[in-house]
Amino acid sequence: MTENNERRKHTRIGNDMPVSFSLSIGEFTDLKQVEAFGTLLDSSEEGIGFLTDVRLQPGNVIRIKHGDDSFITAKVMWINEIEGKYRVGVLIYK
Repeated sequence: MTENNERRKHTRIGNDMPVSFSLSIGEFTDLKQVEAFGTLLDSSEEGIGFLTDVRLQPGNVIRIKHGDDSFITAKVMWINEIEGKYRVGVLIYK
C-alpha cells in the first residue's frame, strides 16, 4: 500500500498562517458577500487546505485574499468536520 503523499499529484507545503476568504450566499437576486477567516494548513500548485469555523459545501466558489490587492478564486472540493471546525480542501482556478 502506498502512502497518501505518494498519490498526490503536487507536493504540499505546510503552513500555519491566517487566511481570509469570501463567498456569496443567498438567492441569485439577493446575494450577500460574506467575509470569513481560517488558518492555512497546506498549499500546493493546484490547491489549498485550511481550517475554518465556517461550514462550506463542496462546489462553493470562494475568493481567497492573496496579498493586499489580489484574490485567488477556488472551488471547495471536500470538507471534514473536526471538533466543531471544518477542514477544507479547495482547487485553485487558473
